[in-house]
Amino acid sequence: MPLQPKNFKSKKRQKGRKLIHFNNKFELKFGNCGLMILRPIIFTSLHLSRFKFFLKKANKRGDKTRRKLWFSLFPYLPLSKKPANVRMGKGKGKLKTWFTNVRGGTVLFEYNNLRYGRSLYFLEQATFKLGIATVKMFPQNFFFNFPFRADKKIFFRSFWS
Repeated sequence: MPLQPKNFKSKKRQKGRKLIHFNNKFELKFGNCGLMILRPIIFTSLHLSRFKFFLKKANKRGDKTRRKLWFSLFPYLPLSKKPANVRMGKGKGKLKTWFTNVRGGTVLFEYNNLRYGRSLYFLEQATFKLGIATVKMFPQNFFFNFPFRADKKIFFRSFWS
């Protein structure tokens, strides 16, 4: 299995309820652009590992541009399944895969040190790969529309470290 937790108490656990309600975390924590999903979804370990591989491949120039990627999901729930054509009873079944429930309103991943056009391109690709409703997130007052009109007063918000 591609992704699985190192320490766990039992491989056979109950799945619990499906998540229908919305998560109220609408801010970016680490990066300057991110992708938020709008509906609850279940990711298996295979889905997550392939999605991480896709994002790292899109981020392959990270050593030159100091791009950083934060991925906020990990499969921590076990999923067991009985084989086909087996009669009922005789226990629960073997461990098939690990999965995670993700609520709507969760930021899946965040990028840092990424230009606006490049970030839009990466986020569009990731949205197409996921196939669910998403929102691209940017901090306020981060990007400006060019060219500026001469008759408008321009307010720049700058931060110095």
